[in-house]
Amino acid sequence: MDVLIAGAGIGGLALAGGLIADGHRVRVLEVAPALRTGGAGVTVFSNGAAALAGLGAPLPPAIGGRIDVLESRTSTGRPLMRVDLAVMRKRTGFPVTTVAREKLIAHLASRLPEGTVAFGRAVEEVAAGPAGADGGPVTVVDAGGEKHTAEVLVGADGHRSAVRRGVLGGEAAAENGWTTWQGLTRVLPDLAAGTTASLFVGPAGLVGLMPAGDGLLQWWFDVQGPLPAGPVAGALSRRFAGYPAPVPLLLDSIAETDLGRYPHVLHRVPDAWGVGATTLIGDAAHAFPPSQAQGANQALEDAWLLRRALSGPVQRADQVQRADSAQRADLVRRLRRYERLRATRVRRVSRMAASESTNRPPNPAARLAVRLVPPVLAGIGYTSLIRRFSSVLADERLD
Repeated sequence: MDVLIAGAGIGGLALAGGLIADGHRVRVLEVAPALRTGGAGVTVFSNGAAALAGLGAPLPPAIGGRIDVLESRTSTGRPLMRVDLAVMRKRTGFPVTTVAREKLIAHLASRLPEGTVAFGRAVEEVAAGPAGADGGPVTVVDAGGEKHTAEVLVGADGHRSAVRRGVLGGEAAAENGWTTWQGLTRVLPDLAAGTTASLFVGPAGLVGLMPAGDGLLQWWFDVQGPLPAGPVAGALSRRFAGYPAPVPLLLDSIAETDLGRYPHVLHRVPDAWGVGATTLIGDAAHAFPPSQAQGANQALEDAWLLRRALSGPVQRADQVQRADSAQRADLVRRLRRYERLRATRVRRVSRMAASESTNRPPNPAARLAVRLVPPVLAGIGYTSLIRRFSSVLADERLD
């Protein structure tokens, strides 16, 4: 099958590698002039790691930092909860790992034949052919006016997706007033060398610290509302000045150039996010705030299930380009089925992330309740939650 993917991010590259391994012809159009390696770190939970393995791109043990414990404290340093994430690894077979985004992107891109990704190609227009709604060819026009036609089009082009705009209309992802300021640097070496992630939550917002391997620490500040005018590093230092160690040491180390700004955005998650032989994955389909650390993981989940949709019976029917209308209709059916299955899972994540509850201090009763939960029991509960988010761990099928 001839598949065109718009966007060479984590989801697009992972899908491309999986489809190429299945014998499909895949082209990827990327607006940037080269692979985009910004974005600091990515936490790959067990569901994302399982998806990577299922797509033929298991995360190498040498990449990133394994997270065995997730602990949270108040802004005064009082313990809130300690989650044993080793339980998740034991129950699913896959660890939780924080990895530099550039390393994950390089890992996924290394599996693709040279020339798979065409850089500097911004998708401007999506135009289905006469039979497009029935699974016929789909054409996109790039910013240079060149047309690209394929049997299947996948929008993996982020929350400002041109493909989404072309097939679903103009409903854009909306900002919710929260912003993440984050970075990935060599700081707090003892913490960076460990396997414990730390969260501190209080009136100023949330501070997160996660080892990312190779001496790197992924750190971030989630804040509601705009910061005062002036240098951001200074504004963060003043805002989080009362937070406990090691937050002051982190704040003292941050340079303005270390910081990346990521406003929290949210899509309404529809039942169907495609038309005909066009569909979406990742933020193009369902952008949501990063408070559940599931953005990249859900994109990988999408890629895993979409690979199943495209490499199922339709592909074996002597290829879609020579298939009759019934087989084209089966392709469309499988794409819509993929979307419905994923929408059910993604809505669970999206609702939790949209509440921004992890970024707000718990009330006294909740604070007492979570402190009483043993780490292993908390790990079991977290694993159950991740399973509710996951098509991969459920071995979801389209037939």
